[in-house]
Amino acid sequence: MTEAATTRTGSGAGSGGSRLRGWAALFGLGMVGVVALAVTAARSLQGTAGLEGLSYPALVVVAAANSTVLLAVFVTLGVVTAPRVGLHSHVYRWATGQPPEWSAFRESLPLAIGLGVASFVAVAILEAAFSPFVSLTTGAVLSDAETLRALAESIPLRLLYGGITEELLLRWGTMAPLAWLFWRVGAQVGDGRERPSDTVVWAAIVGSAILFGLGHLPTLLATDEASVALVVRTVVLNAVAGVAFGWLFWRRSLEAAMVAHASFHVALLVASTVLVVGF
Repeated sequence: MTEAATTRTGSGAGSGGSRLRGWAALFGLGMVGVVALAVTAARSLQGTAGLEGLSYPALVVVAAANSTVLLAVFVTLGVVTAPRVGLHSHVYRWATGQPPEWSAFRESLPLAIGLGVASFVAVAILEAAFSPFVSLTTGAVLSDAETLRALAESIPLRLLYGGITEELLLRWGTMAPLAWLFWRVGAQVGDGRERPSDTVVWAAIVGSAILFGLGHLPTLLATDEASVALVVRTVVLNAVAGVAFGWLFWRRSLEAAMVAHASFHVALLVASTVLVVGF
């Protein structure tokens, strides 16, 4: 672990009131992405059997319900475990009355943006490598104008839900609990370390990255026939990015991981737009 991370291990637990403020700050941040997801999903719910009489705002509430519960649970898991294993959020520190270290966050921005773009490049190369073995359903053929409009409409979902909420779910609420769990299991079998080793943190990074990839399977398999190649491709592509974001969470902060995740989507949007306009 870095020296900065080491000094944070075990700190930040605070009183019950300060932890509640930290929880509320992160939950509120994550709800921005949940709302973006719900606004998009509500359109597809219009006309659904049993929901015909609901107004659009009511459909947004329905669409947000499941994600809101999940966000609450995963933010709670992170609040309980992240400070204990030295994983850091500037927003959480600020909300709990600790120095938020915004200057360190600003210094991490070039690395976060660069790693986000590099992750996109790596994923694009892997996608090309997998393409001979995987056939994806393309759906309806859209005109260039329709494709560009769909890309534009996806921006809030990609940047807010992908960049913010998914990091709270996968890094804060999954990677941190995994690191804590592996650390405590190690303590039970004779590893008396006062804080998680690098190996333990890497196991949590990879574990959460794989879960990130697995989490994309249900939506994909709803439109494409399951195959070993498709499953491997989906898990690997998403895990590559997840490992990068997890490393940033560990070495820098949760917010740095959010910036990298958002930068990944910006690179994806730019590349997709160039392909549409250029060809």
